[in-house]
Amino acid sequence: MLVLLLVLLATGCATQRGVGPSPAAGEGGVPAQAVAPPPDSPEAFAALAARDAQLRDAPGWALAGRLAVARGNDGGTLNVQWVQTGAAFDIRLSAPVTGKQWRLSGGAEGAILEGLEGGLREGPDPEALLLEATGWRLPIRQMPDWVRGLRGPGPVAGLLVDAEGRPVAFQQDAWTLSFRDWWPGDPPLPRRVFAEAEGASVRLVVSEWKARPE
Repeated sequence: MLVLLLVLLATGCATQRGVGPSPAAGEGGVPAQAVAPPPDSPEAFAALAARDAQLRDAPGWALAGRLAVARGNDGGTLNVQWVQTGAAFDIRLSAPVTGKQWRLSGGAEGAILEGLEGGLREGPDPEALLLEATGWRLPIRQMPDWVRGLRGPGPVAGLLVDAEGRPVAFQQDAWTLSFRDWWPGDPPLPRRVFAEAEGASVRLVVSEWKARPE
């Protein structure tokens, strides 16, 4: 009995010595790890500014995805391929059901819309040109910034930033932007962008980003 008691006491002491935080652990025995700053904190806004600067230095980009547009009771879904080089844009839209295709291209000087019955149309304002010809309202001038999660020139309201320095939402030029999902990368780029203004909505789901357009 004495031998058995000594064995039990030795086992208990060894078990107690094995319990407790490891040398690399934090408070409460939880392993120490980096803590992300809270959303909308000064650190999050600093990360946002660094991301913005990195993206604005890019000379051009291209994306492919799906675009859902609605205005009042009218709307539709389109495949989209967008190539942007500086102020110059080349946007190709196609209807997945009918296969009908449109091309909107141009730059600071104006735009050309192809794929319409009766031939192409030209105009100084690409958004007005597309709206008049198709009924779709797309903020063409602002979207090169917005689709990348940037704010365009001019006042911005309601800017919210997540803990990683990515925009969550903001309002600009009568549009309300929200960013629902992101592609990983350095810097991360949006996967899902929603925009709404005065009964119109645009929902973009990006399936592919290219940093340098071909």
